[in-house]
Amino acid sequence: MDVPTIVNVAIGLIFIYLILSLLTSEIQEAIATFREWRAKQLKNSIRTLLNKNLTEQFYAHDLIKSLNQAGHKRNSVGPSYIPSEMFAYALVDILNLYFKGSQSIAAVETKITSSDLPPKLKDILSAFAKKIQNQDRGIEPAIQDLQHEIATWFDETMARASGVYKRNAKGVSFLIGLAVAVMANADTVYLMQRLYKDEVLRSTVSQVSEEILARNSDAIVQCLNTAKDQASKDKCLLPLRENVHTALNDISSLPIGWNIGNPLKQLQEQQSIAPMGNWDWRGIVKVIWGWILTAVAISMGAPFWFEILNKVVNVRNAGRKPKSTSN
Repeated sequence: MDVPTIVNVAIGLIFIYLILSLLTSEIQEAIATFREWRAKQLKNSIRTLLNKNLTEQFYAHDLIKSLNQAGHKRNSVGPSYIPSEMFAYALVDILNLYFKGSQSIAAVETKITSSDLPPKLKDILSAFAKKIQNQDRGIEPAIQDLQHEIATWFDETMARASGVYKRNAKGVSFLIGLAVAVMANADTVYLMQRLYKDEVLRSTVSQVSEEILARNSDAIVQCLNTAKDQASKDKCLLPLRENVHTALNDISSLPIGWNIGNPLKQLQEQQSIAPMGNWDWRGIVKVIWGWILTAVAISMGAPFWFEILNKVVNVRNAGRKPKSTSN
C-alpha cells in the first residue's frame, strides 16, 4: 500500500472540501442574515420564556432596541444576540411595577405571586425571591441578586436554544452543500479516482495546501481556539478565502466544474458511457452518490476541514525523512 500517495489523496480531497465549505458558509451566512434566522430563533426562545405580551414589551424596551442595528434600516425582528445581563436588567425594569414601593423582598414575592405573569416565570421569580429572602439583605442588593439569577436562567435556556439552532443550521448546510456540489460538479468518488491516478494533480494540490497553511495556520488556529460559536469560527477563516481564490487559479486542472472536458471524463470514469456509445445508468447513480457524499462533507463546516487539513499536513511532514547533508 502506497501510504504517501493515500495521504496526498486525502490532503487533496480535504482541500477541495475546505474550498466548497467556505463557499457554502458564505451563502448560508448571507441567507441567514437576510432572513434573520438567528433573530427569529432568539425571539421565539424568549417568547417561550415569557409570553406574547411580555415579549413585545421586552423588545420595545430602549435597551433592547439599541442592540438592533438592522432595525434602523428596515423592519426587523430584533437583535440576533442579547447578553444575559442586559436581558435580566430589561426584564426587571419592565417588571418594576411589582418591585416599586416594596420595602422587603417578601413584599416583592407577594406581588409576584398575585400578579398575572406567565405561570412558569412567576414560579421562577418566586423561587428566586424566596432564596434571596433567606439571605436577609436590603431590597437593592436583593434586586441585583435577582437579576443575576435571571441572567443565569437565561444563559441556561439559550444554551438549549442554541443546540436547536445548530441542528437546524446543519440541515440547511447540507441542502446548500448539495446545491453547491451539483453546481460545482464536485463528485467525491470521481475526485478520489482522479487524485489517485493523476500524480501531477495530486502533488500540485498538496503543495498549494501546504503553502496556504504556512501563511495562515498559526493565526487561524489561535482564532479558532478562542471562538465561542460556529459564526465566530467561520469569521476566523476570512483571511483564508482570498488565498484560496488565488490558489484555484494555480490549479487549472482541478476535477470539478461543468467545463466540456470534466463531465465527459467523469462519466467515462464511472463507466456511464459504454464503448459502443450506450449509456449505463448505474454510472449516473454513482455520480449522484458522489454529490451526496460531498454535500455531507461540506455540512461539517469549513473550520472542521481546516483543522483536519492542518493535522494531516503536520503528520505528513513529521513523517518525512530529513534531507541528506552528504555530498
